[in-house]
Amino acid sequence: MKPIDAKEADYERFEILGHDALFTCLRIDRKTLPEGLHAYDLRDCDDCSGNPCQLKSYVMVNHWGTVVTREPIEGADEGIDLDEDDYNYLGENMTLDEFANPAPKMEQIM
Repeated sequence: MKPIDAKEADYERFEILGHDALFTCLRIDRKTLPEGLHAYDLRDCDDCSGNPCQLKSYVMVNHWGTVVTREPIEGADEGIDLDEDDYNYLGENMTLDEFANPAPKMEQIM
């Protein structure tokens, strides 16, 4: 499957390894990410259980989805094994633009 433009994907807010992130089940073209954002692939387990078992900079086989973060995740080039408590859906949709340019919090304005 050919990667799609990152701006065309639908995203869900996601948390992974303590990082605020966006999740999409699609492969995204890294060249289309806004500056300052980082993309990582999630690998499904070999038994195809439907749970991600590894976060890596890029996966070819058993692609489970892609996450986008504002900060780089150390160790992703080599791959980071995941447990169920390492990630969580946060229950809302968000655009890539909203994620890349978060609105300031009230206490930051004052």
